[in-house]
Amino acid sequence: MNPNAKQVGMTIQELEQIEDRARRGLPIDPEAILTVTAYLRDVLQAKINAEAVASEALRKAGLKSRYYTTA
Repeated sequence: MNPNAKQVGMTIQELEQIEDRARRGLPIDPEAILTVTAYLRDVLQAKINAEAVASEALRKAGLKSRYYTTA
């Protein structure tokens, strides 16, 4: 994650409100869309980082995993 990036957080309730508006065909505030995409970017980057750490730990331990593979 970019150390200069602002940490973005969202609650389940906020996500459900956005989803509800989308399902009903109501307009969604562009700022809300930007917040959701920033939040998803942070979540995906954290997942990538966690997988890299797990893969490295398994490699150092001499273990193989079908899930964590090295390229």
